Amino acid sequence: MEIRPRRYDPIPADASPNTPSIMPIIKALEHLYGKFNKKFFDNKLSKIVVTLSKEGRRNAYGWLTTKMVWQDNEDRYYEINLCPEYLNRPIEEICGTLLHEMVHLKNALDEIQDCSRSSQYHNKKFKLCAERHGLNVVKTAKYGWADTSLKPETLEFIETLKLKDFELFRNLNFPKADIEDGDEGEADSEEAPKTSSSRKYVCPVCKLSIRATKEVRVRCDKCDELLAKNV
Repeated sequence: MEIRPRRYDPIPADASPNTPSIMPIIKALEHLYGKFNKKFFDNKLSKIVVTLSKEGRRNAYGWLTTKMVWQDNEDRYYEINLCPEYLNRPIEEICGTLLHEMVHLKNALDEIQDCSRSSQYHNKKFKLCAERHGLNVVKTAKYGWADTSLKPETLEFIETLKLKDFELFRNLNFPKADIEDGDEGEADSEEAPKTSSSRKYVCPVCKLSIRATKEVRVRCDKCDELLAKNV
């Protein structure tokens, strides 16, 4: 009697179109990694694995693993993680976090130690590398040269990518009544992250955009038009 191997039909991609998924976010971050690698690092950064994992007690938007923790049959890879609690920030800020971690990766590949104090205090080697690759850097008392933001030319490049804010994020700002007994790690004493209050305003003519943390009235000097709130 001939025994034929069991055949498994692949699950179609649209099997559950109404089920929320983090896969589009992962794919978008992988795409951005490729764009930034080409634009800011001349495609010299290695392949990495992008993950989404909650921050726990790290108090961080994201991180790069200190070792190549992923492995397949051919190679090993670093991991860049972005914390899903903060995916509700403006997409430009998420791009800034990704670029920040790519600077760490650049230094790791060059065998440059850019952090000390349990990998949290950013030294001047991080500052110099970040400023060469699209970021402004400000020193903080606790974490050193860790406060980064996008340079104007970096923001202009990101604007050309026509990105949209992520709609899905991990929400920890829920009422206590929604927590059931046995919920994993949700009822501890850690303060939930605050949601972003940033607002985007766009010139209706030249598409100049700014962000503000409160309601503002701004006029474009070039077009003499009031910037409209982008909702």
